[in-house]
Amino acid sequence: MALSTLSSIVKARTSAAQKILPNWSKMCGEKTLEFITDLSDSIGCPKEFLFFPLLSCSAAFMGVDAKVEIHEGWAEPAILWFIVCARKGEAKTPAGRILKRDIDALESQLRSDYKDDPQHKDFTEDELPRLTVNHFSFEKLHHVMKNNGKQVLGFFDELTLLYETIQHGKGKSAVDRKIFLSLNGGDSWDRAFQNGTSSMDRTSLNIAGFIQPKYVVDLLAQDDADGFLDRQLFACPAERDCYIKDMRLVPDTTPRPLDIFSLIRGIHTDAGEVVYTFDAEAEDAAVEYMDGLIDRKRAVPDDENRRGILSKAKGQFARIAMVLHVLNSTVIQAFDLNRAEFNASVELNEHWHSKHISLEAVTNAKTVMDYLIDQKFALMPPEIRTPDAYVHPVPQVPGCDDTNSETGDEENNPAVAFNGHFNDLANTGGKFIKKLVTHGREQLSASYVAQRHLMPSTRTPGCSNPYKVEAAQAYIQKVCDIGFGSVERKGRSAVFAKRKYEDLADVARNLLVKFNVSEQEYKKRKTCE
Repeated sequence: MALSTLSSIVKARTSAAQKILPNWSKMCGEKTLEFITDLSDSIGCPKEFLFFPLLSCSAAFMGVDAKVEIHEGWAEPAILWFIVCARKGEAKTPAGRILKRDIDALESQLRSDYKDDPQHKDFTEDELPRLTVNHFSFEKLHHVMKNNGKQVLGFFDELTLLYETIQHGKGKSAVDRKIFLSLNGGDSWDRAFQNGTSSMDRTSLNIAGFIQPKYVVDLLAQDDADGFLDRQLFACPAERDCYIKDMRLVPDTTPRPLDIFSLIRGIHTDAGEVVYTFDAEAEDAAVEYMDGLIDRKRAVPDDENRRGILSKAKGQFARIAMVLHVLNSTVIQAFDLNRAEFNASVELNEHWHSKHISLEAVTNAKTVMDYLIDQKFALMPPEIRTPDAYVHPVPQVPGCDDTNSETGDEENNPAVAFNGHFNDLANTGGKFIKKLVTHGREQLSASYVAQRHLMPSTRTPGCSNPYKVEAAQAYIQKVCDIGFGSVERKGRSAVFAKRKYEDLADVARNLLVKFNVSEQEYKKRKTCE
């Protein structure tokens, strides 16, 4: 592929991802948002540069014994691999430094306390505990994790070198790649050395860092047969250019990352196995979301990479919910402790930490996961669909005489024969959805949609008319399923009733951005035909 062509693809896919904006009011708790906003405004970087690495760091300090129980026999560890895509000159290094500086301070204090213990007086520097690594061989990584309670945080200013180390088909890298993938699940790890074999019965490797968008676009264009890319959580935020005069100091009442990391580590270190579960209300919402991911996977029958991403997303969602639950409550406590230093009358909550994941954390995790899935899909090539996926074998449509007709018979509705044509509208139907929702009418009948070609063309065996009303009925139902309205009945007619912009869910609003539909365009009304 020519360099100019590759550059245009990278630019187009990066631009598509950057147009998918996070809904910060639902991504995290109110105090967590205040915290990352204060930090990001101090250096003029996107909030994502701090939020996603902060999640990985928080998971790392929860340790090897923390997990979220989803179902009997199914638990997920506190392991997150968040990678933020950003070009040079976007304040990646200053953002990473804000978090890494305080982690280094915590590590320094930990190593000092360790050396002060008489039992460790003869330990070398290599034998002292470490909280982070920023480059490694797999032998070194095993050694560091073994000396640090089977866990470590990989914090990288640029992840490209790590990925190149474990590329397919490079001798020993094939074995290391398999080990690397297993570490995402917290698996055991045995490593043979010259003086014997070293073993860990479980592990915790969290990853946070940055990478060039070009490299991610190239990675996501490859066949992900072993699930390597399923495990990475990519965010590609819009650029933020901030003048120095617009940067502001972090308020004195805002805690430092060190305060938050210390609190999280304090409630998990030496606590034994820490099992988080969903409270009753949160469990219902979590189950509904994870079952929805299964339905979304079924809607992409031919694209193995997308299916893998949606399948892996169930466990990742649960991990994010657990970590956000801990982070949100910890940030509140850190703010309270910080305010207490300035105001003795501040009452502290002694029971601020709970092992029951709240509905707020589940709502946050749903919003985060949807954002990450949309981002990754935007950075990937178009969905793979085999020819059979476009025209599914369907039963003969009753009365198929190339004329349009509508029926109100729900049990024998011929519209169902056309459902297979519209399974992936969110990725392939943007052009037509834009036509439909910007048409100007609040209500559109299926026959009108068919006559005006406000839908993709369809063909079924024995029918030459690609714009049948039955197909329009199926189409408007699918548009409603992804959040843009509801189907109403007027006599025998099916009518698309567009949802008000203010009532759209975050997923639908993100799709409008993806389809290049502004709020003004969506709200416009047609006064005459």
